[in-house]
Amino acid sequence: MTKIFNKLLLAGVSSCLLSSLAFAQDTTCYKNNVEKPSLIEDISLDGGICNGKFSLNQMKNNGWDVLDIKINSSQNKFNYTYYFTKNTNTNKKVDNVLLKTSIIEPATTATNKEFSIKPMGLKITNIENNKSVIPMGNLIIGQTGIIIHIFDNDRRLIVSNAKVISSDSNSSVVEFFGFDDLKQNAIPTSNRVVSNNDILILNYMYNSSLLITPTLDAFQNVRDNFKLNNFVHSDIFAAKLKVDHIPYPTKQDIQKFAIEQNLGTIFMVIENKVFIIDTKTFTILASYVVNYENNAEVKMPFYTRVEDIEDSFFHFSFFNFFSGEKNLSYNDYYKRILGIK
Repeated sequence: MTKIFNKLLLAGVSSCLLSSLAFAQDTTCYKNNVEKPSLIEDISLDGGICNGKFSLNQMKNNGWDVLDIKINSSQNKFNYTYYFTKNTNTNKKVDNVLLKTSIIEPATTATNKEFSIKPMGLKITNIENNKSVIPMGNLIIGQTGIIIHIFDNDRRLIVSNAKVISSDSNSSVVEFFGFDDLKQNAIPTSNRVVSNNDILILNYMYNSSLLITPTLDAFQNVRDNFKLNNFVHSDIFAAKLKVDHIPYPTKQDIQKFAIEQNLGTIFMVIENKVFIIDTKTFTILASYVVNYENNAEVKMPFYTRVEDIEDSFFHFSFFNFFSGEKNLSYNDYYKRILGIK
């Protein structure tokens, strides 16, 4: 059962890593018979573009990102294989693999830091009070990722979530919290905690998103302009709300659905902006101006072809959240959910 559990988690990690490789160059480098793990970052790697010329640190300095690592041990020595990727698209305007056309223009982000859906891998080298300092700056407070432990036999296990709690130009601090995204009572879980040499993958599943818009035109515009994101159709969310008799989803309803669907981000169109929200922290990561037909009929609770989502007598989340105000417009409704004016 443990092997099945690890395979399920590995499948989720692999889909995150491989689905973000559009417009990218990739290469595989390796180094065998390394005597100590502490040596791997500065010795020249073989194969691929490395070809005995570049070390792990030199590849990173040259703009390459580590998206996967394979480690095997034999006779007290270690064999490393690194999967590198590098953005090479220059024909379209790309901001850290977030594809936008002229319809969408950058607006002010919540923290004035740079937003990206690109997964980024780093090694955890220090842990204190359930936190770790990582050598990567200019991250967004509330940005999240996962921690992966790699066993000697190359099995991988997600052991924790992680969120950025502070960041400056040179480094950031991440805090660990429980990973229950793939919760399944029939599958055993691990009691392993984060340890040194585990791998942090920031922006886990950021390219998989829930899209909430007021109209079909807004829905199509956002989906067409963020081509590197895989959007779950709002009809699926609406069908879930209909089954649960929830005509007005709260923040908790939206967040729970996105986590259950293993989605990393939520896109929400309010007035003339699309807000990009981290699923686990509900932090606004970025916002962009979006142009769409404002004269079209606005749907509540959002654009969907699922009709007649009826409330249940036993469901009071809407009343608890809005104190009985059922006459809010679409824009006012989601402003309240995001806590913006």
